[in-house]
Amino acid sequence: MLALAFLFYAAGAVMQILAWPVDPEMNSALSAGIYLASIGCMAAGILRRYGVRAELALTAACVLLFGAVAYYHFGRPDLNGRTYTLNFGIGTVLCAAAWRIRRATRTTRIDRCIFWVFALFGMSFFPRTLLTMALPLPFVPNVVGSATFWLLLQLTLVLTGLILALALLVASLADMIARLRDDRDIDGLTGLWNRRALDERAAAMIGHAGLAEHALLLIDIDHFKSINDRYGHATGDHVLKVFGGIIRDTVGADGLAGRVGGEEFAVVVQRDVDAAHELAQCLADQLREVRLAEFAHDHVITASTGISMLVPGDNVSSWMRRTDALLYQAKRDGRNRVVRQSPDAVSEFGMT
Repeated sequence: MLALAFLFYAAGAVMQILAWPVDPEMNSALSAGIYLASIGCMAAGILRRYGVRAELALTAACVLLFGAVAYYHFGRPDLNGRTYTLNFGIGTVLCAAAWRIRRATRTTRIDRCIFWVFALFGMSFFPRTLLTMALPLPFVPNVVGSATFWLLLQLTLVLTGLILALALLVASLADMIARLRDDRDIDGLTGLWNRRALDERAAAMIGHAGLAEHALLLIDIDHFKSINDRYGHATGDHVLKVFGGIIRDTVGADGLAGRVGGEEFAVVVQRDVDAAHELAQCLADQLREVRLAEFAHDHVITASTGISMLVPGDNVSSWMRRTDALLYQAKRDGRNRVVRQSPDAVSEFGMT
């Protein structure tokens, strides 16, 4: 959509520069329509970037504007009327689109920059309208085109458009880099962080932990090899994907979650040991409720979990090693249970 916007703008500019069609009225009407198409595509493209779909409303607004401009061309020829209508209408469409994205979920610096440049670009059309109204009426197009204020307005429009185009280009490059980073850091099967990415983020969390309590959960799906052997690797992958979704939805943005091994998952949360235990219980309960079409009717999936708290002097490796030892203790003790940092605090899932 954004590419179409700049293509339409270039087409309108070329049409006016080359004076094609030769008839000034027809040239002005057609170029106005092309500029409106450019504005509509630009607004739709930026709205789509922020997850807002409004193509129908934008199309209707641009068609109505073109109808009004055409009226002042052919129905009641009035250069002032169509100039005011076109500038005020474009400014209204762009500012309305900017208003729609003011609370968008994208909050990166470049996206905030795009919002403000886009909003200023839209608002710049209102001074154009007001300054044009300040001219003696009626005014002559050639005189207007050579007036200093008009040249300044045109220069402002071009500069603002260029800044917006550069911001969008930078945003596209940032999106591309983010996608490459996600491809590097995201586990393709579960959508969680992979081991490398989780370690990096956990290390950053440790560096900013201060006095806050942080818990690490290592969760291993019990007897996962038998699931692969009995139902096939595709079913095993399905189990991993489902459990990854359970972890992602339960932990949310409050912690870190990743797949750190074949059927092993890690969760880092800012909670005390009791709250972390409740989280482990919640995840295990949801896993036990999973029923896949490939499974036998009585097949229940369970998990073993080790939990340890962050202590002074910990790094990611030492924290992982300590938690891994607790996980293996849970597996040695019969699986389907959680072992907390205290050796005496062992609780079987499903029991209080």
